[in-house]
Amino acid sequence: MNARLLSLVALALTGALLTHCRHGAEGGGPPSASPSIEPLEVPSLLGLRDSRLDQLQVSANGTLLFSRWALPDAAFDYRVVRLPDGAPVWSWQGSFHNDLWKLALSPDGTAGFVFLPVGPEAPFIIFRSSGAPIPMTDVEFTGGAWANGGGWFGGSSGAYNADGTPRGKPVPDWVKVKDELFLTGTRPDTLRYMHAGSVMEWDGRSPPTVAGAWRCASQVEQHRLSPHEPGRFSPDGRYIAWVLRASSALTVCDGESGLEFELSPNPAAVAWTSNRHLWWIHEGSLLGMDVVTRESLPRIQLPGGAKAVSLAASTQPPALFVGTGTGHLFRIPLRPEAAP
Repeated sequence: MNARLLSLVALALTGALLTHCRHGAEGGGPPSASPSIEPLEVPSLLGLRDSRLDQLQVSANGTLLFSRWALPDAAFDYRVVRLPDGAPVWSWQGSFHNDLWKLALSPDGTAGFVFLPVGPEAPFIIFRSSGAPIPMTDVEFTGGAWANGGGWFGGSSGAYNADGTPRGKPVPDWVKVKDELFLTGTRPDTLRYMHAGSVMEWDGRSPPTVAGAWRCASQVEQHRLSPHEPGRFSPDGRYIAWVLRASSALTVCDGESGLEFELSPNPAAVAWTSNRHLWWIHEGSLLGMDVVTRESLPRIQLPGGAKAVSLAASTQPPALFVGTGTGHLFRIPLRPEAAP
């Protein structure tokens, strides 16, 4: 074989290899170089080892972690800890008559709010990474999200400062506004929500303003929107991942075009590590996609045959947080360039 032919063969093989690496193996197959997977040994959570770690949330900066653990007799243990030292921030243990509890973490990891339906007088509680929790009594707050910066939070029924003091009145047409469609704003000290085909921006004091169109509005009633099975927005709010009511298929909708596509025929925990990179659980491992190009990201499998049952993600820095059915917790850092 002459030198010219050898060079052409080498170029063809190199091109095929690059194509495989760029698109990932079929179905999100194994990567050529797996990311590091770090076991998180949080001292205040070790006593729950062997319990099912069935839900996770983490603040955008990765410093405040919520975990829910399934206990015998249909009870659960709820914990919020500060990372990396694992210092306890808030906890509760028990069971409810319904699954309508609500919890949200501030993006800066300094605070969060929680509502537990344990009785007619159950208040919202603000917990802080430093300082005692603050019960919010005699308020009509129904849920929502934290603003950019973590200084306040709000929803359809009004806005409150991080210390629990009132900040603003309910948003216009608030009865028809869905608290599950609130998310952190892109500008400092703001949050956003989707309503009537528009992206609304709000500072919690002045009337909300229209920031753009949201073309997924017609699909809202076709999808499950609830505190325990919410839609998950990309950080910039362009995309939402949610589950169909009729088929339970996990789908993604593009708020700019209104186009929707299926990720999985089954419901699954999902998490965004960037404006375009979405991850979800499939048969105990993690699948990912660049939703802009529709290219698969390399499949991630947990060590020792562990099976993922819960998933959350930070974006600054990008990292996945994974819980298993036997109480193990992992953190998977991702390269910033892999999560633009």
